Amino acid sequence: MIKADLDSYNELLKKVIKLCENLQNIKDVNLIVQILTTCQETVIAVGEGLEKIELEKDKKAIEKLSVVSNLEQFCELAYEYTQSLDIHILSQMTDVISAVLKDINSIPRTYRVAFLPYKASMWDSLESIWREFAADKDCETSVVAIPYYEADRITNKWEYCYDGELFEADIPIVDFNDYDLKLKKPDLVFVHNPFDKFNTVTTVNPIYYSEELKKYCGKLVYVPYYVNPGFISAGYNKLPLLYRSDYIIVQSNMAKETCKEFPYYDNVLALGSPKFDKIIELDKQNVSAPEEWNVNLKDKKCLLLNTTIEDFLESDNYIIDKLYSVFKVALSRNDIVIVWRPHPLLYATIKALRPEYADKYKALVDYYINNNVGVYDKTADISRAVAVSDAYIGSYYSSVIALYEVINKPVFKINNKLKYEDSMLKTRNKVKPEEVFMKLNNRDFYGCYESEKYILEDFIDDLVLNRLDVIKKKQMEEEVGLAANLDGSCGRKVYEYLTNVIRQ
Repeated sequence: MIKADLDSYNELLKKVIKLCENLQNIKDVNLIVQILTTCQETVIAVGEGLEKIELEKDKKAIEKLSVVSNLEQFCELAYEYTQSLDIHILSQMTDVISAVLKDINSIPRTYRVAFLPYKASMWDSLESIWREFAADKDCETSVVAIPYYEADRITNKWEYCYDGELFEADIPIVDFNDYDLKLKKPDLVFVHNPFDKFNTVTTVNPIYYSEELKKYCGKLVYVPYYVNPGFISAGYNKLPLLYRSDYIIVQSNMAKETCKEFPYYDNVLALGSPKFDKIIELDKQNVSAPEEWNVNLKDKKCLLLNTTIEDFLESDNYIIDKLYSVFKVALSRNDIVIVWRPHPLLYATIKALRPEYADKYKALVDYYINNNVGVYDKTADISRAVAVSDAYIGSYYSSVIALYEVINKPVFKINNKLKYEDSMLKTRNKVKPEEVFMKLNNRDFYGCYESEKYILEDFIDDLVLNRLDVIKKKQMEEEVGLAANLDGSCGRKVYEYLTNVIRQ
């Protein structure tokens, strides 16, 4: 039986027992009738609730135990008591309800678990945990895609967004209109948006802010939608959700230690990231390119070009000019395929914070698509693009880079403000990749920063000619400690920990 429903029935029936026990001290017949009427209404409500149960195993258990007929017996005894005021009947009434309580509490618990993603492109931060709960017959597990809004400073309005139809076909999405948290009262709620109202670009519907969720859920669990070298950044660790969460899942012990000065430290579980689970599994499967790409990768190296929000906000015009130069390189070669995947919130951010660049950015996208520079990836999940590609190029700092580290693929970080003069290219001294690939500090990723000594074309040449084996070996060494459970078992470990919590 659903634990939340069982808890409600327990509370109601224990109230009935208490009222019945108090009746023996009441002589006013009218008051006795009022109390028994309340008891009967309560018992009838419980009976109706039990008759509406949908889980087949619970239906059979209730029929076998004759719970509903016992509740009907209570109503008959209540009527008899109003006629005789026989104290022995009161004892029978409490015995009947006590027996019902014992019976319904003997029915195995079914725990209600809700996942509340908002952007389909960020679902990979929850997916492996969901798959574990969805496979558990003792859990009623629902994925409820929730609505959100994107700011548009051009129109000065918030635009309504809903990604429910963008999830992969095997994810059974529940319409948020059909999932009333006040009624469902899930035992566990998983979220990946930490901001509540503290985001000027996007916001989920306010009914899903953490303060509201805490009113109706048993345990609130926050799983970050990003991964990094292993820390909770200063911009995140003071958000209200972290204080309200019962559990916070982080990728490593190092990430947990960055929360040490905060009161929620003991709620932090260093169990890894579902994002790593997803990419590790896809890499093992040696997946092919999505059909939507309509591209032949035979005898070509595939490079994922990643453009982040931070890159754009820091570089403005520089990044637009730089991307045009990257596109020029791609058009000049027939041994590579570029897959461009801007951050899913990039255009929304530009409209919200840099509206004067909105038209320039749109023109950049149109140029890329119209000139067949490469694949413009609009698929909901980045994991497949990472698994298919051979290397990363783009932003110097992005959670996407961590995915490449986990499956040991090289990373080239583009310098948006670096321009090449023909004279410089003719006279420069190119260095070996071993001299430029590195990890500067423990909060940085392993990779190469673009410079005059080692430019994008150099990296592509070394990748195409398979001259990066030493780099890959070094990257594997640097990746140690990046996250817990890098065997792809984060989702399983989170499931095991939290089911033990709710079952206790």
